[in-house]
Amino acid sequence: MSTSYVCRKCEKNHSKIEYTQSRFCTSCGSFLLQTFNVEVPGLPTSQGKSQVGRAHKEKNALYRAAEGLCERIGRSKEFDVVSEKESEPQKSLVFERDWIWNSEYEKALKFEKLLLKQYQDKSLEEALPGRIVSNEQGECYEISSSCFAKFKKVTYEKSRQVMISDLKVLPGIGPVSEGLLKKQGYKTIEDLEHHPRWKTHAHGYMELIDAKKVDATQQWLWHRLPKSHPLLHYLAGFCQDHDFAIVDIETLGLSERPIILLGMAKPTKDHICTTQFLLRDIQDEASAIWALISQLNPTLSLITYNGKSFDIPYIKQRLAYYGLNACIDNPNFDILHFTRRALKPKLVDCRLETVEKYLGIKREINIPGALVPHFYDTYLRTKNVGPLTPIVEHNRQDLLTLGTLFSKLYEEWQFDRGIH
Repeated sequence: MSTSYVCRKCEKNHSKIEYTQSRFCTSCGSFLLQTFNVEVPGLPTSQGKSQVGRAHKEKNALYRAAEGLCERIGRSKEFDVVSEKESEPQKSLVFERDWIWNSEYEKALKFEKLLLKQYQDKSLEEALPGRIVSNEQGECYEISSSCFAKFKKVTYEKSRQVMISDLKVLPGIGPVSEGLLKKQGYKTIEDLEHHPRWKTHAHGYMELIDAKKVDATQQWLWHRLPKSHPLLHYLAGFCQDHDFAIVDIETLGLSERPIILLGMAKPTKDHICTTQFLLRDIQDEASAIWALISQLNPTLSLITYNGKSFDIPYIKQRLAYYGLNACIDNPNFDILHFTRRALKPKLVDCRLETVEKYLGIKREINIPGALVPHFYDTYLRTKNVGPLTPIVEHNRQDLLTLGTLFSKLYEEWQFDRGIH
């Protein structure tokens, strides 16, 4: 029995090496199916017929299973198209990009047709100026840009003041104990270094604060406070502006699908410099991931939006798929948690597009995040680079918005009773 590897969409045959390296077609990016071909030479007639019969049954069963899987994949949708006449859909607790309005969907499809016409016969370099970069995993396409933007965070002094004023960060101290201690004159954790009972914990915490250990302090706070607590946002005051990396990825789905674009932005006081690693084809994925990983040194703190639950685990998943070892355990300021706490009462949902409207940010070119896989699939099928342009711009704007949102959230905490 021999084995072949056939694309479920374009029916192109692939080698075993290609199937081992990637389960996706090199031409159209669709799934590869493992097909078994029966060859029974040299057997007696009756025995041969019997074995061939069994083999054909097994083969037919495999075909039916494969067809069923393809049918389920074809029916499954990563998002729902919702009519504006209906009530607002029930949103996922984890992913908040699982639905789009019908008007947005139709507008995006019209935009796609326009792009296909506008960029017909244009090269990738003409549509998206950049350069091909290579590393030990292969090649990918790098796009860089710089945008004037104010990136603000609290000072270390302000951060330290806020972070030592909440006595509840110490194990064993709750609201009642905190109230009693403050009445006794212990206003800060620094004061508790002289308390007979709490001095050991207080000293350990103050060592982290004074050493500006972001990672260890974040781990301490996660054990004592909700991940949305403003203290975890104020922790950013321990970092310099250039110690941050904003990270956002675009994928072909929500699970076990290739990453098609990895974006990173490094803020300074006046600019945000973005670097994006784009897949020209599915085969570029390992190289693009490795290009991003190479930029994330351990001293950087990440700024993400649901990145602790989605982006970073997804990158780790794809690294494991390719058998690559890399450490991405940087401190992560996942501002989705902070946004929910600060802005959820003011917004209909916490999708980034909704937050942008609240912040007054307008996108010149935009497609719903849920349609990014559709646009990329169109690019793979047609080899027309037009659908790539809004994907890249969508990702770049996400990076810039995260920088702005990270800064703006500090203005919201003055109303948070958890601090004042």
